[in-house]
Amino acid sequence: MVAKDLRQLAGACLVIVAVASGFASWTLMAAPPVKLTPVVATVEDLTAEIQSLLTSIEEGLLSTESYRDRQQQMKRQAVQIAIFSQALADYEGEHSLKKTAPDIRDAALAVAKAGSMKESAEQVAVIKQGLEGTTAGTAVRQFDWTRLARSGAMMGAMKERSEAIRRGLRRPKDPAAESRQPLAIALMALVLHGDTHAVKDPSDTPAWQEACLELQGHMSRAAAAIKSRDGSAVDHFRMGMEACDKCHQKFKP
Repeated sequence: MVAKDLRQLAGACLVIVAVASGFASWTLMAAPPVKLTPVVATVEDLTAEIQSLLTSIEEGLLSTESYRDRQQQMKRQAVQIAIFSQALADYEGEHSLKKTAPDIRDAALAVAKAGSMKESAEQVAVIKQGLEGTTAGTAVRQFDWTRLARSGAMMGAMKERSEAIRRGLRRPKDPAAESRQPLAIALMALVLHGDTHAVKDPSDTPAWQEACLELQGHMSRAAAAIKSRDGSAVDHFRMGMEACDKCHQKFKP
């Protein structure tokens, strides 16, 4: 009996360890690779960019024609809203959107997957309610960052953003808005950090993740510099693009 009891106890312990390990890895995977603080992005800038993207999506919902013409663009914008919302959900410290940010994230992901104008409009309404702080706040806060967006879609969005940065550096008009272009790339780099499908050799994973964090760091600093009209923005943007180029040469994502 003693031997049997010991075997049962050992089996139970193995189950507990397995469950605990799975939970730990899920929790680790769900978290962003860096602490989200004003050094990475401010709550105000994240919120402003969500509102800007939402305004553009709403313009695409004004008519059947505009929805048809801008549907793919709207999906890319919705994915970015989901990323910024998760950043707000994981942000260090309390802020006014901490509770409803996960609701905004889920609605944005639903817009990205929506198959009709009606579905999109319904989820846009939820996003607006979340920004007003009137949603239920029942969505799960923790979320796997690698599930926020596909790397292919982000590469296209990052290219659009980098072109906008170049225009803004040449002829600055609105530093506050222009600073959110590199901010967006910084947040997308954090999503790419965990998406290692382009890494063929597992031993190269640290190099991939280091490149993503290098890109994030330079773009976060470029955003702050553009906003404060600091000339170092050009250098930070250049170094961020160099990190991108090195990554593309090695991994060809």
